[in-house]
Amino acid sequence: MKFFNFFYSRSYGLRTIHRSLILPAHARKSSTQSILHKELISRQPNIIYDYLSPTPSHLLNISLADFLPPTCYPDNFKVQDLTLPYTTTLGHECSDAALLPQSHHLVYFSPQIPHSALLPDGTDPLQSPGPPFARRMWAGGSLVFNTTSGEQLRLGNMRAACIERIVDVSVKGREGDEKVYVNIERRVGLADTEDELRVNPDAKSSAIASGKISVSDRNYMADQQLLQRHHVDNNDDIGQASLVETRSIVFMREKDTTTAKEDCARLPKILRPTRKPDSDVRMTPTQSLLFRFSALTFNAHAIHLDPQYCRESEGYRNLLLHGPLSLVLMFSVLRSQLQPGEMIKKFNYRNLAPLYANEELRVCVGKNADKSNKYEVWIEGKEGGYAVKGSAVVGPLDSGDG
Repeated sequence: MKFFNFFYSRSYGLRTIHRSLILPAHARKSSTQSILHKELISRQPNIIYDYLSPTPSHLLNISLADFLPPTCYPDNFKVQDLTLPYTTTLGHECSDAALLPQSHHLVYFSPQIPHSALLPDGTDPLQSPGPPFARRMWAGGSLVFNTTSGEQLRLGNMRAACIERIVDVSVKGREGDEKVYVNIERRVGLADTEDELRVNPDAKSSAIASGKISVSDRNYMADQQLLQRHHVDNNDDIGQASLVETRSIVFMREKDTTTAKEDCARLPKILRPTRKPDSDVRMTPTQSLLFRFSALTFNAHAIHLDPQYCRESEGYRNLLLHGPLSLVLMFSVLRSQLQPGEMIKKFNYRNLAPLYANEELRVCVGKNADKSNKYEVWIEGKEGGYAVKGSAVVGPLDSGDG
């Protein structure tokens, strides 16, 4: 087998590593894991900058408005007035701007990859182990939020950054049918808006004018400063980040058309919830909703856009709901159960079964009987079984005054 490796460098653009890792046919799974772990973990962090304009969050609210009841809307959003909210403060001095609704960071910090670098299924190569693991699915993840008021992300066009890095790699399954699980940490926080050369590469500088340092070199130095500011010795430490998200993506081998069609016809396994929810919302995601979310997240993955590809290449009967969209739906319904001043502090979830376009799903929330600040959150597919299973810890937003 050959494993081709890709990475994205902000300073030097997209590159393809032409060396390959050769494994003999009889190589054991442990050897596969060792090589993939070493190669993937060694990839450089990917830094994605963004300005937190209210527009993407507002468009996400509009996209979901017809699918969710008003109790699930974020504060300050009303379906009777779809005009983009006016932002009176701009940049990093925007303490009065509206808070970015929790989970809405998912429509910011999109991979900045040109079309020519996309993989055949429309995905980016940043965390891909390469062939033969050509298919991917979102397996689950976790989120931890900073509860300090001064570290919150606000929709005042403030400049923020997301630092992505691969933190773990494991290989599961029998030889010939291995699955590669790649865990990605994403630290999202405020960027240094006072660094004029990173904000404005055309800004004048005596060092640049004299030829002593180039703009690209200065930007590289700014990136390194950002990495140092958000460095922590323990990955469980949130540090100066506004939130830390961990994603588990599973990469799988290609399927031939015959196998894919057989998988389409196979009856799914159903694992039914053992409790009733305290609150629930039923909705049927449409193909248009999936397209809008793909557009908001700059996501060209064919499993969300091409029904024929789903059936003939992946073995799914229709378009699949995005993993991040499932997460937004769970946060939205959980939001309706929180008290004023409460926020989600921690959230963990696993994706257990696919959710499809044009099929009803049910988002459920139930408070733990013995823990007033803990909730179970899950999504059921049309058969009534678990599709996504999660848990949340909530608490007050710390004003920082004490």
